[in-house]
Amino acid sequence: MAPRSIWKGAMGFGMVSVPVKLYSATDEKTVHFNQLHADCQTRIQMPRWCPTCDRKVEQSEIVKGYPIGDEKWLVMDSADFTSLPVKSLKTIDVVAFVEGNQIDPRHYNKPYFLAPEDAGVKAFSLFLQAMAKVNMVGICKLGYREREHLATIRAFGGVILLQTLYYADELRNPDEVKVKMVDVSEREMEMAVTLLQTLQQPTANLGQYEDEYRNALLERIQAKLAGEAFTISETTEEKPEMDLIDALMASISAEKQKVEAPKAEEAPVGSLNERIASIKTAEVA
Repeated sequence: MAPRSIWKGAMGFGMVSVPVKLYSATDEKTVHFNQLHADCQTRIQMPRWCPTCDRKVEQSEIVKGYPIGDEKWLVMDSADFTSLPVKSLKTIDVVAFVEGNQIDPRHYNKPYFLAPEDAGVKAFSLFLQAMAKVNMVGICKLGYREREHLATIRAFGGVILLQTLYYADELRNPDEVKVKMVDVSEREMEMAVTLLQTLQQPTANLGQYEDEYRNALLERIQAKLAGEAFTISETTEEKPEMDLIDALMASISAEKQKVEAPKAEEAPVGSLNERIASIKTAEVA
């Protein structure tokens, strides 16, 4: 079944307007549960309750209020949100193009796909190919879900990838958690670099990774449905039992066995085997 668009409007490049649709680019695989009463296993209900009227309130009776004091609110109706004099409410306003590596990665939030309406295929195709050719990222603004979002657009597999961004004033300062760096020896640094290099892969293939917790949880659910017996395993926090040098050496050795075992007979000069041997020699010396 074709996905449903979650927003329709126009994307503006200067004086050029391209009619587009916005689609979600992700499908989170979360395992959902309902809350039950432990005694009778009845699903818990969460009614919207007005303590003043002492009764349940329907969704159609609810309005939004901006807090202005102790138990006081300014009521805002739907027209207050939809009639704001903001261009981005109905248009994706492209304001600049930059090199992608100039954007602080902390800004990136959620990805979406942009595809053209039938009337905008040619203009959409033109700007999609142009962005791919110059390899630049567009900065734009989009009004969506009662907020103006800052976002980027870039060419991505025949569509335009729009990624919402956090505004600069929404980012926390890393100095709040930064710790003072300590000195490390050259041997420790060499071993740490060697370990990182053994973990290096030629491509970032994220498709090889799975949510092991989710898989185990689904297996547990199926086992309980089938009445199967299962073992309750307790997880304990692992505490370091080696010093840094020993831990690095053990990690390198373990990765060496996994990665270079098939090449052991033809290990080239300067291979991981020789580098570890030289580190061990230095350790003894």
